[in-house]
Amino acid sequence: MAEGTGDPRQVLLSVVVTNTALALLIVLCFWAGVFVARRLGYGPGYSLAALGFAPPRGGALRGAGLGVATGIGALLVSLVVNPVTVFVFEQLGYPARSTIQQPFMRGLEGWVREDPATAIPAIVGVVVLFGPAVEELVFRGALFNGMHRLARLLWRAAARKPPGEGPRRAAFVLAAGVSSGLFALLHLEPVLLPALLIFAFALCWLFERTGSLLPPFLAHATFNSFATTLIILSGLEMVRIPV
Repeated sequence: MAEGTGDPRQVLLSVVVTNTALALLIVLCFWAGVFVARRLGYGPGYSLAALGFAPPRGGALRGAGLGVATGIGALLVSLVVNPVTVFVFEQLGYPARSTIQQPFMRGLEGWVREDPATAIPAIVGVVVLFGPAVEELVFRGALFNGMHRLARLLWRAAARKPPGEGPRRAAFVLAAGVSSGLFALLHLEPVLLPALLIFAFALCWLFERTGSLLPPFLAHATFNSFATTLIILSGLEMVRIPV
């Protein structure tokens, strides 16, 4: 989710608390829905596999490799898209300076400089691991997955037959568009919107292809690890990198 501009330690703590509550809420709502469905005579199980807690189709190793490759690809795309977006914003007279992410990254860099033994594992744990895990559960496992299933179910009910290739693609684009738009908007950085939209669409495709949260999580973690590495190296004064 979007980060704030205050004390980075307090921000990371609030991210952990908020994301933990959000993840628990999603799981509890899922189980409540299953309970209601079973009371109505339907037979879904309580397994979290429907949310993506399942091995990737094609095997874990292949899914993991696909996830890391997608993360690297998205990072390379963002290195092209972000400067273009900044240029377009400046030409249109809109502010292109980061007001949320950049101050937060500077705060993290300062924390690494002051207390690396605490800051480095905390930043890696939250920004690279915990944050992406919860965001994938929310945006791909719950929102995208739920809307995608609902769209196909509604088509089946209306047409009285399974959806063909065209309706399936339309359902994917609709679900991916809504969930990706929310994902990008919640990062509160207009200049990053195009790159985040592309990244989120790639994560939806990855989830749909593998049926698992593992590949999109690894893609997300790989994507975040680049900026995290720069922050840590800059905080340790090993490199001079503006953030």
